[in-house]
Amino acid sequence: MGVKYPVFKILANDTDVTLKLKEELISLTFKDEANEKADELTIEVGGEYARPKYEDELKLYLGYGDVLTFCGLFTVQTSNRTDNNVLSISATGVNFGTELKEKRDITYEKVSIKDICSQIANRSGLKLKSDFDDIFIVSLAQSGESDLHFLDRLAKEYNSIFNIKNGTLIFTKKITDDKKNEELPSYTISEINTSTISIQHSNKTLYKSCKSTYHDTKNNKAVEVIAGSGKPCLINKGSFKDEAEAMTKAKAKLQKANQGLISGSLSLEGKVIFAGGKLILIDTLEDDGEYQIKSVSHTFDVNGWVTSLEFER
Repeated sequence: MGVKYPVFKILANDTDVTLKLKEELISLTFKDEANEKADELTIEVGGEYARPKYEDELKLYLGYGDVLTFCGLFTVQTSNRTDNNVLSISATGVNFGTELKEKRDITYEKVSIKDICSQIANRSGLKLKSDFDDIFIVSLAQSGESDLHFLDRLAKEYNSIFNIKNGTLIFTKKITDDKKNEELPSYTISEINTSTISIQHSNKTLYKSCKSTYHDTKNNKAVEVIAGSGKPCLINKGSFKDEAEAMTKAKAKLQKANQGLISGSLSLEGKVIFAGGKLILIDTLEDDGEYQIKSVSHTFDVNGWVTSLEFER
């Protein structure tokens, strides 16, 4: 079996600049985030490499030999030259020059969360990937908030995966029918193949249920709904418009409260893995199982390609 040689490819405004970068490369780092933080590509090169322009587009591919995987589209935000010799380029997966940062005053009424995401995606010329077409909003205000801030708030309330990658607004469920969303990508990693691994067990409370209260306008009384069963029970404070919203928010609150009971990090030989996916960990002493991948960092330098993960469950 032949030796695997890690490779990367970068297109700048659709022109292949890989060979020139390889000659002068000091390091290349790609940070992939599962939630509201923008994905980031950082490149350090030596010599007299030309400084890119603000909002130039970079496409990144990673892999081995001739087998490359597209990892993302990035927009140049900053470039910094040190001692006339080292150029550092920073690019993000979200073009912050779009309307995403503009503050708005909008009220969404009688629509699904997917419909709200669709309106926001259309405003910024983005495609949409969302499975929230079964959860409806009676009325929700976006008051003096940018679309980015509003979506981040919505994602926290509904315990969803939210990010913008490759011109697509992603707003998907972490958990479906009390199980990890089966549509999320899955990666199996053996402890044997890691170069470093650290797993921490937290003493935070494991909640068995969550209670929300809404006002029944027909009968003019407060009504409690409970997600899960047993104690301890988490109280979900808030103003909920009906039973469906109260229950949906209680389920999301319970899921979020119980995340991070076990968390960890690991690094291994370069491998294309995306944040937001599922990690299946095997061959550990006592921590085998399924985890959510929070972030992934890929680094190329003189030592080769290393992939590092942060995960939790």
